Amino acid sequence: MLKCLSIWPYRHLIRHKAWADFRAQSQRTHLGFIWWLLDPIISTAVYYLVFGVVMGRGGPGYVPYLVTGIVGWLWYHSAVNTSARAIWGNIGLIRRVSSPRIVFPISSVIEATLRFSFALIVLLVTLLLYGYYPNPQWLFVVAPMLTELLLILGCGLLLAAVVPFLPDLVNLIPYLLRIGFFMSCVMYRFDGLPEDLKPYINLNPMVHVLDGYRDVLLYRTMPDWRSLGLIAGISLIGIYVGAYLIHRFEGLYAKRTVQ
Repeated sequence: MLKCLSIWPYRHLIRHKAWADFRAQSQRTHLGFIWWLLDPIISTAVYYLVFGVVMGRGGPGYVPYLVTGIVGWLWYHSAVNTSARAIWGNIGLIRRVSSPRIVFPISSVIEATLRFSFALIVLLVTLLLYGYYPNPQWLFVVAPMLTELLLILGCGLLLAAVVPFLPDLVNLIPYLLRIGFFMSCVMYRFDGLPEDLKPYINLNPMVHVLDGYRDVLLYRTMPDWRSLGLIAGISLIGIYVGAYLIHRFEGLYAKRTVQ
């Protein structure tokens, strides 16, 4: 049963493809990787103008709060969106390369994570500008980061497994991610929500992941270990099920994508 998760012999292929995709992304525009720095900056400016200025939902510490949420969300959005279509969009390589199909979504996650590292620079500079200096507490940021990585892999592998059979999902996924974004407390604080909405917003795992980042980086408190542990456990199940489905349908993907 663990065969579906056996990707170690293909680690060099995964690394090569992730790096090739990373370089290709950086060469598609004149500014290249600079766009990966500008993305969180522009997003922060837009949402600060709308929610912080126009709607008056800002307040003290709002910019670091907003940037932390945006940077954390951008990683999830980019990685899930690209990994979901990784098998469906790589028919040429699938025909030529004899390797597990799981290689493609995993390399997409790695490529998105490399881009995420640029957004972390923006986050670090913002924290320093607003007086949040590195301290031993920051070491615990590994907890929400690893939890988010597991969540990304769980969602990405499950979607990558089924998209070739339900290609309309490619058009639906951006809308689902947009809904998830507005339900992740990126721009607003959970405490300020109406009480009848809180139970529904609380079901979104990204709410707890982003809270984990903020707890460690902004508030110097421990993350909610119980919430992160529950998300990590469910994500591990999603990873296994997604990997199993990809392995189970490995021989069918080329036929489906040809149609």
